[in-house]
Amino acid sequence: MPSLYLLYDERCDLCLRLKEWLAHQETWLELKLIPSASAEVLQMFPGLDRVATAEDLVAISDQGEVYLNNRAWIMCLYALVGYREWAWRLSHPLLLPLARQAFAAVSRNRHAISRWLKSSSPDTIADELRQVPMAPCSIPEGTISDYLR
Repeated sequence: MPSLYLLYDERCDLCLRLKEWLAHQETWLELKLIPSASAEVLQMFPGLDRVATAEDLVAISDQGEVYLNNRAWIMCLYALVGYREWAWRLSHPLLLPLARQAFAAVSRNRHAISRWLKSSSPDTIADELRQVPMAPCSIPEGTISDYLR
């Protein structure tokens, strides 16, 4: 897979900051960053609206494989030279629930996080983040040794 399309919400300051950060990272794959609400997306990926909404993080391989939300986030990490090992680790069955939980917490609060990033001090942001409820991570049944074989 030589390239990966990443669709982002151009109305979200957090998404825009992450887009800028991604643009400056050393990559294994060419990242093609496209606003999710653009006409280009509708033209390039007809039918995508049947599997993803404007609120979803979407990564699409050049072979047409679609990754949504936490799996899209893992694919973003996979594309980056400094983070590929993180992608491998987070995709493990024992750690995938943690990746899902982290992605869900950020996604649910991305508009608030965007507002904080625009106008708040780091202390204020940290205080607000401490107020965000997070459900405990659920680990699949079985023992760790079951997954290490």
